[in-house]
Amino acid sequence: MSLPARTDIDPEYRFDLTAIYASPTEWEDAYEQLCSRLSELQSLVVDPVSAAAELETLLDAVADCFRRKQRIELYATLAANVATDSDDAADRKRRSERLTETFEPAVTAALRRIGEAKEYIDDLPESDRRYARNLRAQARHVRSADVEEAIAAFEEPLGASSRIVRAARLEDFEPPVVERPDGKSVEVRYGNRRTELSHPDREYRRRVFEAYHGRMDRYEHTLTRAFGEKLQAAHAEASVRGYDSIRQRALNQRCYPESGLRASLPEKVHDAMLEAVRGNLDPFHDALSLRKRRLGVDRLRPWDLQVSIAESDPPELDFESARDHILAALEPLGEDYVERAKQFFTQRRIDVYPTQDKRTDIPAYCPSSAKDGAYILANFEGDLRTAFFICHELGHAMHVEYEREGATRYANAPRPVEEVPSILHELLLVDHLLDEGGALADGAQNRLLECIGGNFYGAARSAAFTHALAQHVEDGEEITVDRARDIAASLREEFYAPVEFGDHPGRRLPVSGIREAYSNYQYVLGAMGALSVHSQLRNGDFTPESYRDFLRSTGRQESVVLFETLGCDVWTAEPFEMAAGTFGEYVSAFDEEKEN
Repeated sequence: MSLPARTDIDPEYRFDLTAIYASPTEWEDAYEQLCSRLSELQSLVVDPVSAAAELETLLDAVADCFRRKQRIELYATLAANVATDSDDAADRKRRSERLTETFEPAVTAALRRIGEAKEYIDDLPESDRRYARNLRAQARHVRSADVEEAIAAFEEPLGASSRIVRAARLEDFEPPVVERPDGKSVEVRYGNRRTELSHPDREYRRRVFEAYHGRMDRYEHTLTRAFGEKLQAAHAEASVRGYDSIRQRALNQRCYPESGLRASLPEKVHDAMLEAVRGNLDPFHDALSLRKRRLGVDRLRPWDLQVSIAESDPPELDFESARDHILAALEPLGEDYVERAKQFFTQRRIDVYPTQDKRTDIPAYCPSSAKDGAYILANFEGDLRTAFFICHELGHAMHVEYEREGATRYANAPRPVEEVPSILHELLLVDHLLDEGGALADGAQNRLLECIGGNFYGAARSAAFTHALAQHVEDGEEITVDRARDIAASLREEFYAPVEFGDHPGRRLPVSGIREAYSNYQYVLGAMGALSVHSQLRNGDFTPESYRDFLRSTGRQESVVLFETLGCDVWTAEPFEMAAGTFGEYVSAFDEEKEN
């Protein structure tokens, strides 16, 4: 079925990007202004800082450059993703990416000067001290001007691995055509494969799975090589910057939206997370066994993992109904929260429907800037599944909404906690739909198992895969297809024990080729944190006001401390064990309901 043209969609369901820049010409002006501002920043660091006032001026200049860059990138990204056929939009997107070549050397030069100015930090206004200390800590990993310029110049070509993966999955992929049970033919692509694999007809699902992955097998060497080179590049940069490992560098990335602040998560927390999840796989195995029983199959196969196990047929929803359910679900977070959430629907901050020349390879995502707030690019298909995706991204959007109440430089979230609000939104929507009853409740239960199973267990498996490959790279070993297959097969057997993968246990390598290496841990931590908040909200140990304060404070505290405010000691196995136990209770409740 062909998608509608963008102009066929009512404007209220399309982005209004004029709220960011009135026109592409205004974007061009902002681009040039940032370039001028970067030149001014470079002039500020010619000489060492000699007074607190000079340090304050330098900090303001750095924060201002980041603020401008956020807006330029936000507009370019959104405009390109709703008009993939536009050369002008693509050129703006590419130019925003190439900003790195001038932006990073200027900022790193400022970091060097800030790193030298320790004696003046205590004389700064209190609102500036955390920013200054955070930037100063980063200065330890800043290298000479020549080295920084070389790193910045090579960042764009080093991103080739991500572009190769995208091309293999999207542009160069020749989609197989599979006939549905109703006689209609479907081209199976990266963007619609999950939808087709959720079809109730098992034989059709098998044919979709075999056709799609049989075609993707052609790219197995390409994808593995691309991911290996991504890890090699990460290893080279980590070594140059004085990090002990790829992982240590990855766990000390900038917060988003980027304001200069860096998040920090100790490697021991990552170890504790993986060890605890891998030591508590029984609830996930139980969920897979439940799936096997619900589907009434003798053997659970990989093409059985996406189809709903709800007893009712998946309900259809128009967008207005989905919106109303989402807003009703958020009522436990307070009236102010719900009123702010409504504005995303009325201010054209959600691009709702899939259209021609719009990015449709992902169901939804939520870029933002501290100045402009968040925007949600969605591909709503009139079903509960895509309604949950919008609800999820609205969690990110609301996080941005609260964190931008304060200074722009603190309007961001450390990556370890950024998935907490989005997964909490899904849990609240489940609660609401369970109260609604009927097919909505059945669908919500099914989504609950998908959400926690995927984010807590599935992401942990991918995180373990990446970590294993990274260690091979650090040992000077090549990432071959056989090595990647063996690791993938071992983890598949461990995590998905009830599933029979047949002759291809290493197929569908969980390579995060488009995203950064070590991007999965945040989903595991997000699920754990969201389950903790959800439980405490329900029993009254955590108030809506406390949760909103948490959202406001994320840019001002370290990740470990933020989890402590949620009642989670991430140094230990305890919060992960509690999350696994809660998931186990969900599985049992779903199973018992079937028996009753």
